Amino acid sequence: MMGRRKDRVTEGSELRLVEDEGTPTEPNPAAEAAPAAPAADEKAEPVSASAGKLARADELLAAGNHVEAAEQYGAALSADPVSLPAMLGLGVTLLAQSHYDAAEKEFRKVLRLAPDHLDGNFQLGLTLFRRGVYPAAAQQLGKAIEIDPDHAAAHVVLGEALNQMGDTEAAIEALEAAIELNPESGRAFYALGIAYDRRGQHDRAGEMYRRSRELGGKVT
Repeated sequence: MMGRRKDRVTEGSELRLVEDEGTPTEPNPAAEAAPAAPAADEKAEPVSASAGKLARADELLAAGNHVEAAEQYGAALSADPVSLPAMLGLGVTLLAQSHYDAAEKEFRKVLRLAPDHLDGNFQLGLTLFRRGVYPAAAQQLGKAIEIDPDHAAAHVVLGEALNQMGDTEAAIEALEAAIELNPESGRAFYALGIAYDRRGQHDRAGEMYRRSRELGGKVT
């Protein structure tokens, strides 16, 4: 489970739809008599509206305004119902407000459209962890790590879930991998201290707690 790259923060991914122009056919009088198809710029208008709302939602999320961000993500989805970034962003804002059921619904929508979506898998695993559904969380976080073995945050939360499940050895493995990927993660050091305590290695646990304190609240 060891990796080489730095941790990545969660970020959305765009679902790009490509239309097939089709094969030229003989003229069809009935088709010629039908109403004209919308112009290209008319087709693009909903997507453009979605992009504007999505950009505003991202700004609000970055500012910590989760309620208004959720409204804007919802508006973006109304304009473009298959926008993966909007689904993911809405889920993140709902999770930040502890609306676990609603957040889980959005992340599962992402994964129905893109089963290997890294952030969709990670955020769903994080949601399940916060709900206290530790075995399901561990499974989902394991999926995220399969997609990207260098996802340090996934290793951290996986280690915490395994700690809660009493699987100390697996927790230590996950948390050591997290620290190798992100040595500044105070959260990983703290969780690793818990695992060492449970294994009876109290001196080693103390070193982990001390390191966590030295990082001054860095809990990434």
